[in-house]
Amino acid sequence: MAEQSYDKNALLALPIKEKLELAEALWNSIEQDMPEISKDEIAFAHERLLMHEAKPDEGLTLYQLKQYFRDKYGF
Repeated sequence: MAEQSYDKNALLALPIKEKLELAEALWNSIEQDMPEISKDEIAFAHERLLMHEAKPDEGLTLYQLKQYFRDKYGF
């Protein structure tokens, strides 16, 4: 882990308004660093959406998916 150049306790002690402003600034900085989604990724997601719309009762619920990963990988 990189050395911290901030005082975590000082940040946690900030007033709520300043915490929210900082959180928004951090979130926006993450958005700017995100790679663009490729055309292939968009096509894949669209294909999966169409499959779901064609048979919405197939697949797993979120609970079932979480349970699957919990059982298989222990988390």
